[in-house]
Amino acid sequence: MRQRTYIMGIVSVVLISTGLALRISDLPGAGVLFGVGTLIFVFGFSISNTLDKISLERKRIGQISQIVFSVSLILIVLSVAFSIMKWPIGRDMAFPAIIMFNIYLVFFTRHTEGRKLIMQKDRQLASILFTDIVGFTSMMGEDEDKTLLALDRNRFIQKKLIRKYRGKWVKEMGDGAIAIFFTASEAIQCAIDIQKEVKEEEEFKLSMGIHVSEILFTEKDIFGDGVNVASRIASLAGASEICFSNIVFQNIRNREDINVESLGTKHLKNVAYEVDVYKVVV
Repeated sequence: MRQRTYIMGIVSVVLISTGLALRISDLPGAGVLFGVGTLIFVFGFSISNTLDKISLERKRIGQISQIVFSVSLILIVLSVAFSIMKWPIGRDMAFPAIIMFNIYLVFFTRHTEGRKLIMQKDRQLASILFTDIVGFTSMMGEDEDKTLLALDRNRFIQKKLIRKYRGKWVKEMGDGAIAIFFTASEAIQCAIDIQKEVKEEEEFKLSMGIHVSEILFTEKDIFGDGVNVASRIASLAGASEICFSNIVFQNIRNREDINVESLGTKHLKNVAYEVDVYKVVV
């Protein structure tokens, strides 16, 4: 969600809440504040939020679901607002609002439920993406303020694209970050897009490692040997490079749009077995 959307959402909530408080207290100005707040919510926040989510959603069904949900939410808010202001149209709008929301629940919730399956308190197979800022220690030694700005920019780019590919940002560890995905293809494509966007940045570059493994989920973290493997594979990648394990390669080997190069078999630090490692060639 972009900054403008947050601002419009906050302003609308403040205006609507203030107008409601004045209405309850029978003080003047309630209608104006309530009306302006509702208009900002409907024609500002709701539309801006919908456009933000559609821009990050690749699938047509996902874009339609966002629109249906937004329309139902707008109708519900208007119905409640008109009812509070004791306008007869409020009752009339309640019916299409309920119908539209039921359509969303019946036909589109399955699409959004898929995203919630990622972080469960259980073991699950996942594609793990580990990213590192190249030369972070020396960057901090040269200019701490500029490095912290680079961290913020890196975080923004990654979170935006991770959402686009149905991934989950797990955590940040200094200059490193971990994300997980449903499929190896989504993890690879997300990594490629991140590198393309970071390529335009002058202040920092990323190295990336991807591995597919069974991991254990908790509320805010993931554990498992696969996390360590992804981290070690990332250490083999140079600036703006993406390296990945053989199991990832087996899942994407038929992707003609992704060129890869074998780096051979590697013995990774603190990993008990050898891993065949590949690199994306761009």
